[in-house]
Amino acid sequence: MKNKHIGVFLLLFFASQTFAAEGVDTLNWTKFKEIISLHHPVMAKTYLIEAQAKARMRQAWGNFEPALSYNYENKEFVGLNYYRFSSPEVKLPLWLGMDLKGNYDRAEGSFLNPENKLPTEGLSSLALNIPLGKGLLMDKRRATLKQASVFREASEIEQVRIINDLLREAGEAYTNWQTWYQIDELYDQALVLAEQRFKAVKDGFAGGDRPAIDTTEALTQVQQRQISSQQAKIQLQNSLYELSTFLWLPESKPMEVEGLSLIPQKDEISLSGNLSPTIDNNPKLRIFDFKLRDLEIERRLKAENLRPTVDLQLGLLNSGLSNFRNLNASYWENNNKIGLKVSFPLTFASARGDLAESVIKIKDTQIEQSLMRNGLEVKMKQNRAELNTLQAQLNLMEQTLQAHQRLLKGEEIRFSLGESSLFLINARENKLLEIQEKILETENKILKNGLEGKWLTGGLID
Repeated sequence: MKNKHIGVFLLLFFASQTFAAEGVDTLNWTKFKEIISLHHPVMAKTYLIEAQAKARMRQAWGNFEPALSYNYENKEFVGLNYYRFSSPEVKLPLWLGMDLKGNYDRAEGSFLNPENKLPTEGLSSLALNIPLGKGLLMDKRRATLKQASVFREASEIEQVRIINDLLREAGEAYTNWQTWYQIDELYDQALVLAEQRFKAVKDGFAGGDRPAIDTTEALTQVQQRQISSQQAKIQLQNSLYELSTFLWLPESKPMEVEGLSLIPQKDEISLSGNLSPTIDNNPKLRIFDFKLRDLEIERRLKAENLRPTVDLQLGLLNSGLSNFRNLNASYWENNNKIGLKVSFPLTFASARGDLAESVIKIKDTQIEQSLMRNGLEVKMKQNRAELNTLQAQLNLMEQTLQAHQRLLKGEEIRFSLGESSLFLINARENKLLEIQEKILETENKILKNGLEGKWLTGGLID
């Protein structure tokens, strides 16, 4: 059943008419990225970051949620009702640190303090609390909402950073697999050629045309090619296992690659020619902008603590639950409740310490941002310099390859004329194989260089 599921999965992502005609499954870079984006557990982590940002926004908006409260108090003693108080209240937090609240108070009993006596129908009020000092420009709930908004934006960049890092690692695994697949093919072809030559030499010795030493020389070449082929297959298998760490089935089940016939698509990753000129979009750098915005909100909140607390409360009173009517200056003068609260520490030592700490955090983050920018810029310069060097090396190796191909062809002509030996031909072939392997390895380095360049500019995500 498990193999059936894997087969269906591969059919959905790998198969095409061309591939079906060839009878193999070609895993190209585009499909590989699609598989990662759909099922890799790290992608699930990015969704959790998004959910966390939404939850934090809900929490922040909760500070502005209207609240309903009810206070009831009653005292009965030896059959006598001393007092009974009831006070339902609705409180609505507003922007700019203000609070609007409305309540309805009722009080009755035989022993009420004069200040607690209310009209028989009760007393309703509508009050507005206004901070004139601390909390006027910034308060805790506004700061929390602003920070939650910054966190939501930063979470998107954090998702980009995680995916950018993941695709770089996945790209390196894919290029390694791609390179070792080509090296394995190279040594398989070389082994077939050596076996064919060995057979021809044996036939020549049997017919008296070749000396016995040539059969030994041809046999050692076959054995050497067998060893090289086996080593290449080990590396190919290891690279496939490395690749499989990025291949996942639905429900976060790792894919088993044993028995699968997968081949890479040659020259499918072509990244080095599309590099952005700057590292400004690198998510590791961009995240500092959000950290600084968050710290600036914190600094503004701490700066508010240097202001004295001056809270003004304006209340409009009304008998019973009937609507407020005839609202005018005269009504306000005769039906109001005003409160003023002023307090402040004598030295503001704690507030000044908190503010100084916030400023230090900002400066420290700015230093980290500068270090990160400089490090990324240096890596970008290194990346471009390495690319130029690798391309120059590749051009030189390709010229060297052509020269050795001519040398091998010349040596084969001399051998056919009896002026060379099988040893020299094998030596020429071995040198040619060595150069071909180095070319494949250099192409691998160029692909990885392109991946790093895209990673530096934050461009691995389409």
